[in-house]
Amino acid sequence: MHRSGFILLIQLLIIVSIQCQLQGNYDINEVFAQVIEQLQWNNETNNVSVNFVNVIRELQPENIITVNAKRDFNRTLQQWIVNDTKCDTQFSIFVNGLTTSELWALKMLDSSSKIPSGNLIGNMKDLGFYDECVSVEVTREDEFIRGRHCMYSLSVRVPNTTVSLRHTMSICLPAACDSEHVDQIVQQAMDTASNYHDFELELKSARCSSVDPAPWEIGDIIAISIVTIFAGFLILCTICDILLGVNGSSLFKHNIFKELSKFSLYTNGKRVLDTTVPQGTLPAIQGIRFFSMCWVILGHEYVILPMGAVINMVNIGEWISSWRALYILIAPFSVDTFFVVSGFLTSYLFLKEISRGRKFNVIMYYVHRYIRLTPALGALLLLTIYVFPRIGSGALWESNVVSQKHLCSKNWWPMLLYVHNYVNTDYMWCLPHTWYLAVDMQLFWISPLILYPMAKKPKLGMAILLAFVIASVITPAVVAAENKFSGALFMFSNLRKFQDAMTYFYVTSYTRAGPWLLGVILGYVLSKKQIPPVRKFMYCGWILTILMFAFTFFTYRVFQTPEYEWNAPWEVFYAAFARHIWAFSICWIIYASVLGYGGALSKLLSLPIFIPFGRISYSIYLVHFIILTMKIGNIRTPKYFSDFQQLYLFSGDFVICTFGGFIFSLFFESPFMVLEKFFLVRNIRTKTMG
Repeated sequence: MHRSGFILLIQLLIIVSIQCQLQGNYDINEVFAQVIEQLQWNNETNNVSVNFVNVIRELQPENIITVNAKRDFNRTLQQWIVNDTKCDTQFSIFVNGLTTSELWALKMLDSSSKIPSGNLIGNMKDLGFYDECVSVEVTREDEFIRGRHCMYSLSVRVPNTTVSLRHTMSICLPAACDSEHVDQIVQQAMDTASNYHDFELELKSARCSSVDPAPWEIGDIIAISIVTIFAGFLILCTICDILLGVNGSSLFKHNIFKELSKFSLYTNGKRVLDTTVPQGTLPAIQGIRFFSMCWVILGHEYVILPMGAVINMVNIGEWISSWRALYILIAPFSVDTFFVVSGFLTSYLFLKEISRGRKFNVIMYYVHRYIRLTPALGALLLLTIYVFPRIGSGALWESNVVSQKHLCSKNWWPMLLYVHNYVNTDYMWCLPHTWYLAVDMQLFWISPLILYPMAKKPKLGMAILLAFVIASVITPAVVAAENKFSGALFMFSNLRKFQDAMTYFYVTSYTRAGPWLLGVILGYVLSKKQIPPVRKFMYCGWILTILMFAFTFFTYRVFQTPEYEWNAPWEVFYAAFARHIWAFSICWIIYASVLGYGGALSKLLSLPIFIPFGRISYSIYLVHFIILTMKIGNIRTPKYFSDFQQLYLFSGDFVICTFGGFIFSLFFESPFMVLEKFFLVRNIRTKTMG
């Protein structure tokens, strides 16, 4: 496999795996090493592959249990027990149960890992059978024994070479044993194994799933009570709305019922699903949102897969070096599309309101934005910390979903202030996709510095805007050059370098502002009275747009070539202009569509069916990543990677994410929009812009 394929796969895994490795017994560096070792193995170890399989066979759960059963034959306390006789006692009962072929003991052994096929193409993580293990509950010799699902990772290295591989397997043990005991019994088997003299063995990690549900804490009770009460209130408002519509009694026509009905799930649901095109709707915007959101979810569908278990991991490396991977590797441009749309709407709507005589109230301008975005984000944090960890289980549930609870419980306040891309960056992997919200909000904070001068003194405003645009070109180029960051993001074979690139280059407002600023320019242009453009000008614009899209697609192949090394001139150019080039193309589609020169593309993007989706796109964006994370945490068997499988999974996940976003919008977005209108009605009547 090409070197670049190794590197790209490494970072594809790390971008989403870091978040769940920050929890106590997970090591980021181990995950990083596991990926690169696994890929290198397939290229360098044909001559030792048979011996490797023998090593893994020697250290599979059945043999580990056998080794420790022999040492525990007389049920005497052994050194590996770590001063815990209860685990020793239950383990001995378990071994006796195997000897007498008791069904419960056979289930525990049966649910543990066996040597899987496909080791040499990357089938290196076996999950065992989680549910069979935890279903064991028996009482033997006055001991209540339950199954506990545990996993351990072994590193196998050929002496005097760089060839190394990591294999993860599961073992079902009595619940009295924990990860420390797993560490000891596996180490005991390693010490007595006889078939690995040609290898260096190391136990990298051992972990066990929780046996009992997490205890209820005050925060859990308060959070679930709040969600329940709020949901009950909305259901009550829905009942009032229905009664108001079908009951002619004057009682239900009282003002209080009319006000409550505004929070109705039924009324808000009809409003969201209404496909009537409102007067003054800008063409193409909702369609651009729809396809960009599809691209975001599809990209995360690929990225999140290695957080689970994949039986052909090496094939991912081969795929990622091919042309077939380009549409996923350039998926980060979909986020730049959202920045363009955000900047365009912010500018266009602001300047239109000012032109109609509305006064600018800077406080209400910021309050409106904060109220518009924050309740839904706060609700997602509340659910992620207190609710979602309790609604599932699995071998990978704690390392994916429960780890989100721990990360978010330490990072909730920077997230609610939209500064988590700069503050507490060690915990930024709590709902990692929300970095976009932070950058977008920070750009919104500075928007009055540009928009107000543009409205009052256009020449001054345009000068300020152009200065920002120039800075948005120079800044990422300088940052990339100084730190040797790659505009392709995935080109770092060093973990620390990748983390630095994410923290100081990928999720920072000063390196992502370019597309947003071009959107602001577009909003300014279209807010003015338009003179019909010359047809040749429009033709040239479309040709240039096609060439720019082609540039962003085909130039990524440069990073995929096996001989590619970090090249200063190319990296600086790419960091400076790639996002602007993509953003210009999106701006042109909007510009041409608004002026009526968008043709069939504009008609497609302006279809009324996209209007409901546009209304819930924010909620879909919020919930989609945690839905995918819970799906991975809940898997029971390894998955096979292929483009067909990923597109198949995407089709179902997209429907689920859309439905989840719709429900989330009804409960946590629409009600607060109603509240905002209620409390700010006086400001609206006095024509104070917010």
